[in-house]
Amino acid sequence: MVSAQIKNTHTSIGEVDPTLSPSSLSLKLSVTPNCLRYFIVSNSFAQIIFFGEYALHHVTSMEDLAKRVEKVYARDEILQLPFAEVLIGSDSKYMLLPIELSFITAANNLSQRCTDSGLEILFDKNVELIETLTAIFNKPKFLHLNSTFVHLLPQYQSGLAEQLFLNITSTYFDIIHFSADKRLKMMNRYEFKTETDFSYFLLLYCDEMKLDREHMELILIGEVDIQSKIYDVCYRYFKNLSFIRNPENINFSKAFDRYHKHLHFNLYNLAE
Repeated sequence: MVSAQIKNTHTSIGEVDPTLSPSSLSLKLSVTPNCLRYFIVSNSFAQIIFFGEYALHHVTSMEDLAKRVEKVYARDEILQLPFAEVLIGSDSKYMLLPIELSFITAANNLSQRCTDSGLEILFDKNVELIETLTAIFNKPKFLHLNSTFVHLLPQYQSGLAEQLFLNITSTYFDIIHFSADKRLKMMNRYEFKTETDFSYFLLLYCDEMKLDREHMELILIGEVDIQSKIYDVCYRYFKNLSFIRNPENINFSKAFDRYHKHLHFNLYNLAE
């Protein structure tokens, strides 16, 4: 196993087999002021083989964050592999536009085209961080993590009941809602501090859209499990509750047997 440690900040799952050629591997990485995490995918086997996560403490600015990323990279032998592909997922605030209006993208925005949906995702352009990531990785591609939902979630539409998807973190959640014909009706982010905030925004959306909570299915993604208070809130108000399943076209190595596949679903499935 190839790995590198930064004392008290690094956790990992899996291993990178030295017999695997780096040219057969893809790196999927996200960086926030609180965390750097990444998955490594073996393209030959369509398999997740490694997960690494660094907790970042006391980041004071975007410049400071860029320097932290450089330090992590310098100490992590896995990140230094010459990957065939590097996809970097932003988790910043976003805006959706029809592709026809993509010309209004501002200089301080990046954009990602989701062609099948006819939508463009606009998100913040962090110049210091982008320059650092471009310098240390070979031709990285910058995407938004929520593009995963636009691309993949329509295939989860069963057509048997109304479905609502929630992507949950400790400070915000995204509501993702598709029509019966699998077209995106809504993808919006709500910040919350308490379970009361969370339930207010969620129930307000259901009321405004006249959704039947008795019969619809609520599908959970992200940082939530059956022990969490957020799960308790969802269980209280919705009868049909489940976690997202990983897509059938991607596998996990045995090291991930106990890994909850709904966690970081948007990162390990990130694609153009």
